[in-house]
Amino acid sequence: MNNVVLIEGSVTATEFIEFRKFMGAPDVDMPAALKTVSNALFTVCLRDEGRLLGFARVVGDGVLYFYVSDVIIHPSLRGGGYGALLMNSVLGYLKRSAVPGATIVVVPLAGR
Repeated sequence: MNNVVLIEGSVTATEFIEFRKFMGAPDVDMPAALKTVSNALFTVCLRDEGRLLGFARVVGDGVLYFYVSDVIIHPSLRGGGYGALLMNSVLGYLKRSAVPGATIVVVPLAGR
């Protein structure tokens, strides 16, 4: 796991379904996954040779309301600062996009 890179860009619907399931989150079907992945305002991923090891997503209206809806990291990376890496990328996006006084909410992942 020494080739982990941070990449701004979306996860596939299949990756979204599989990763959430692996992490113990409630199941999501393919139509819902396709819609939620494509409607995210911002997604940043951790990958090792293309393999998804974590991601964070922001949803909302892109101006006044932002919800950090997922920050999910593979257990093998926990404690290595990768959550902070994802969140720093999310914060950079929010600084570029949110107007003063915007509402920003971090939504806890349901499941485990």
